[in-house]
Amino acid sequence: MAFVGLGSCLQTMFGPVLRLAEGLEVVAVVDSSAERLVEAREMYGLDNGYLSLDECLEKEELDAALIGTPVFEHVGHAVACAERGVHVLLEKPMARSPRECDEIIDAHAKAGTVLMMAFMKRFNRSMRKVTELIEGGAIGAVMGIRHNWDWGPDESGWVDPGWRGSVRTWGGQWQDHGSHSVNLSQWWAGPIRSVTAFFDITGPYPEVENDYIVVCTHESGARSTHAATRYFHRRGEERYLVFGETGTVETRHEADVFRYTTPHEIRLHRYGRVEENHRPKHSRNWQVESELHSQYKVELEHFVACVRNGKSPMTDGAMGRAAVEVTSAAYLSALERREVTLPLTEEPDYEYFFRHVAPQRTPARYAG
Repeated sequence: MAFVGLGSCLQTMFGPVLRLAEGLEVVAVVDSSAERLVEAREMYGLDNGYLSLDECLEKEELDAALIGTPVFEHVGHAVACAERGVHVLLEKPMARSPRECDEIIDAHAKAGTVLMMAFMKRFNRSMRKVTELIEGGAIGAVMGIRHNWDWGPDESGWVDPGWRGSVRTWGGQWQDHGSHSVNLSQWWAGPIRSVTAFFDITGPYPEVENDYIVVCTHESGARSTHAATRYFHRRGEERYLVFGETGTVETRHEADVFRYTTPHEIRLHRYGRVEENHRPKHSRNWQVESELHSQYKVELEHFVACVRNGKSPMTDGAMGRAAVEVTSAAYLSALERREVTLPLTEEPDYEYFFRHVAPQRTPARYAG
């Protein structure tokens, strides 16, 4: 396998568990930064480094690639792999638009290669526990979901000036984090029928949204709300409340926990007076926890099994496209100030939208 894109995807997510995942060997790494190629060699012993994916595909005999590059590069990289018969594990969000998703899906369908989306929360034991409670009838039919994923800048008001804040990505915090919350809400409440959304660009630095409120109506009648802000001024946290006919499941964790094996808090509430703790047990042995429960290790091994056995992955291209379609529908909703019904028959002009997000609120301390 080749590892394509050596930012945090390697450094804090997959890199620490590569040696634990069975059935794969990373034989090459790709990044446009020569410095990162050196770091990958020194930290993980990954010697064959390339400044472009094309060069890597030309010189290496690969079975698969893990693509963790910026989202605006996903379509080019994923299609290039398909054309070489290389299976792909693709980081979320799948692409910038449904059209780009279709290009990727069509290329891999034509090549007969495995295309798997890296929705790591589907492999997280805490999220699986929430699903187990819901599917086991612990709260009856799901009536609604509330999601918040908030974290703030440091004292300077700094936000990421790189590709996550760039208009060429055609999305900001909603595209990034919303892909997870949309995917989970579809898992727990079923397909989404329509979307209504509001976005802000707050502060002088980002070119894309860093505050959002999105309301999704599911085909089941349930509604999920997705909200986040960069002006949180607390420790970052991610929280889900799943409201059912007979109970509520609550799960939360601090924002950086996604990097580790620490279980999330999970509580089941009933009648306003009964509370059950369903947080998975933790051995406090980090090596054991990584070997047994790292969501990234479990995800990698599922990918390997799909490649070896010719099976369709649990998190396939259709699932990746479904999340991107909701993301794009939300941008169209905010642009045209209306509820947008799925399937999406038109897409917004993304760059026009981000130039006209209203209000573009710059706090007084940064004005002028």
